[in-house]
Amino acid sequence: MSDDLPVQVSVGDQVGLDAFAEFADCNSQQFAAVINLCFAEYLPLQTSVELCFMNEADHCAAHEQFLNNSSATDVMSFPYDDDDCRGELLVNVEMAVRRAPEFGHSAIHELMLYVIHGTLHLLGFDDKTAEDVQKMRAAEKNIMQQAIVDDIF
Repeated sequence: MSDDLPVQVSVGDQVGLDAFAEFADCNSQQFAAVINLCFAEYLPLQTSVELCFMNEADHCAAHEQFLNNSSATDVMSFPYDDDDCRGELLVNVEMAVRRAPEFGHSAIHELMLYVIHGTLHLLGFDDKTAEDVQKMRAAEKNIMQQAIVDDIF
């Protein structure tokens, strides 16, 4: 955790990012910084977020356990009704590695997008209707652009 950021991010990993060559230059501070960008832009407050990187098999098992859906997905967000902890993100690392080439960008870019998407869900964004999706995509693009300008990744 980084004590100088308003949103404290606890990073746990059921699969270590260091097991993937694509994430060799990646560190937990980068993910804390992008989560803090989301909060600064859309809901400035002091809180914490739990972030867990998972392999696809464990992610699918959690998807089945918590959301009754065994299909692969990129990120799951679990908002908490707690001022001290805003919620938890479960991120599918293997999906980011696999899908990044489909979109023509790096695995770290894809993984950051998953973290941003999940964080926006914790902040109240949704993607159930076409209008919601449009707002979510605009917010994702905004945060990704800020992250690139701020040289977060």
